[in-house]
Amino acid sequence: MKCRKTGGLTERLRAGSLTVEAACIMPVVLLVVFSSLYLCFYVHNRAFLTSAACESAVCGSIAGVKEAGKAYEAARERSILLGNTGFFGAEDLHTYTLAGTESGDEIFVVYELDSAFDRFVLRRHLAASGSAEIIRPASDIRNARRGN
Repeated sequence: MKCRKTGGLTERLRAGSLTVEAACIMPVVLLVVFSSLYLCFYVHNRAFLTSAACESAVCGSIAGVKEAGKAYEAARERSILLGNTGFFGAEDLHTYTLAGTESGDEIFVVYELDSAFDRFVLRRHLAASGSAEIIRPASDIRNARRGN
């Protein structure tokens, strides 16, 4: 290392102090970068699963009219199809298809998964749900014509 003659020892100490400062601040910088990256993946997974749950519920509500009441089976098949997408940091993806009310007029689709950044330190449980009413176009048109 070359030093100027005017301040030889002080110039060498200043260069070393910059290395020590960088070594102290670099773990904090890396923690912030990787935490924000993990947050982006978490938000993406949650948005995708919420969208998939709503789409599965709507698909089931439409199929309930077309295929003589097989709304829950159609919603379940669609939720499994959409849930097969790979998610970063996701484990144990489960999907449930439920009747929304006692009369069975609504379909609920729920996704649950565990998101693990580190297997022991940071584990998050993510649940996303969507719902849709079962569509009955013939009865809805009759009710509209009657004025109900």
